Amino acid sequence: MTIKQLISDIMNTLQPLYDEREAAAVASWYVCVRLGMERYELALRGQEEVDAAKMAEIEREVEKLRTGCPVQYVLGETEFYGLSFKVSPAVLIPRPETEELVQMVVDRYARKAAKIWDVGTGSGCIAVSLAKMLPDAEVYATDISEAALAVAAQNAENNGVKVTFARHDMTDAEHLPFGGDPVDVIVSNPPYIPVADRATMHRNVVDYEPETALFVPDDDKFLYYAALAHLSRRALKPAGGVFVETYHDFHEELMALFESEGFGNVRSFRDLNGRLRFLAATR
Repeated sequence: MTIKQLISDIMNTLQPLYDEREAAAVASWYVCVRLGMERYELALRGQEEVDAAKMAEIEREVEKLRTGCPVQYVLGETEFYGLSFKVSPAVLIPRPETEELVQMVVDRYARKAAKIWDVGTGSGCIAVSLAKMLPDAEVYATDISEAALAVAAQNAENNGVKVTFARHDMTDAEHLPFGGDPVDVIVSNPPYIPVADRATMHRNVVDYEPETALFVPDDDKFLYYAALAHLSRRALKPAGGVFVETYHDFHEELMALFESEGFGNVRSFRDLNGRLRFLAATR
């Protein structure tokens, strides 16, 4: 089978799950990674035959893709902020929108010796990217999941940066990690999707990605933002900044929540698609 035929076959296999454009993107991405190719090589090498031994592995993995398993989990990796990250079902797959959250912090703290805490780090994509882009900063990261912390630590090592990790529940503002020393920046992409919205989401998200990293109870949708506001008020230095990714539906309520915790300069920001996505505030 040629590379071109392989991509076509994978596209056809994925058509019941994805529209044609997304199926093509997944098929091309998968084949490039598995065959060690750059995207531009597809047009040049399309008529090459795929090694028979490699095909056996590919057939097993395409069956996983057919069931809806995200291509990032099948490959065990993804790209975020121009860096390569290991991912597993223990962590949320990093989204492009979160790159914008990283960029907000990079723009604000470039060339500053800031102490930054990534709360709920998951794969470590935020913490590792910030450590890479802000070499003068000290970067710390926490998560409640030991499995997630193991993935994040591997990603820090693979990308050649120093991040200090610790297990911590963001709802616990009484027992701060890292000796309780105050920080200049808190950044977080917490769980924020109401459970009621689960029915509208793609099965490759709800069936495979960790629920605890995605959903909040319908009757307590500000659970983690309230925790972050309280935590930030205790852990930030005076004039320190908190930056969070949010759900687009309740920005006014979130702004009021942070203001009620004594934060000033509370601002909302839209993502590149025009949706309210981020909130920043100053202690």
